[in-house]
Amino acid sequence: MGDFDSLQKTKMSKRAGTSNVIELYRQAKKTNRSITLTELQTLNIEYLQKNDIRRKINSTLLALWGMLDMKSYIDAIFGNTINPYFLNTKDLLPIKDLPEYTYLSDESRLLNLLDIKYIKGFELEGVSFNEVFLVTYEIADKDNYFRPYVTFLTLNQDNQFIEFGYGYDTNDNGNVELFLSAYNYLVYLTPKGTILSPLSGKMTKLKIQDILTSEEISRLYK
Repeated sequence: MGDFDSLQKTKMSKRAGTSNVIELYRQAKKTNRSITLTELQTLNIEYLQKNDIRRKINSTLLALWGMLDMKSYIDAIFGNTINPYFLNTKDLLPIKDLPEYTYLSDESRLLNLLDIKYIKGFELEGVSFNEVFLVTYEIADKDNYFRPYVTFLTLNQDNQFIEFGYGYDTNDNGNVELFLSAYNYLVYLTPKGTILSPLSGKMTKLKIQDILTSEEISRLYK
């Protein structure tokens, strides 16, 4: 599978294997005390690190996976997931605020984490981006097709992940429309991993330095 195949629209889920976040959450709830998202994320990160016995996985990617995979699950439980394929406006409303919330399938309630790509840097329209983490999720639309939702993150001076962009396939044409904070207009992420500016026609190919996939993560659960 190509590095950007996770952006494709499919009828079946592309997520490989299962996640242990459900079991970790249930075990934590048995303590009969209020537990924070941060604590749950820490439990997930520690679980993944413990099972990465050979220490072959990039530790930063592994920690980010542990954070995001748990957050996706908790968001789904409390209706805080963003599913842009059910929205009629550009406002990113959580699913609990949608009129059809009660009838949503499980696949439409969860941003299913597929992979995290590390990109050392890229430049477009004179703007440089460094130390980029491109996160790809899938989520079911109104016709039960799995479609992409991506976020762009970087590390700040305090070594904390901050999001500076997101995107999804608004036109169902295979391109992910990106909302990046550096621009006041949309740019496009193509299924071939190229970011394109529709204003100038300039493009840049994203060069993946490292990638962590759900298939690789699934091996830590065996």
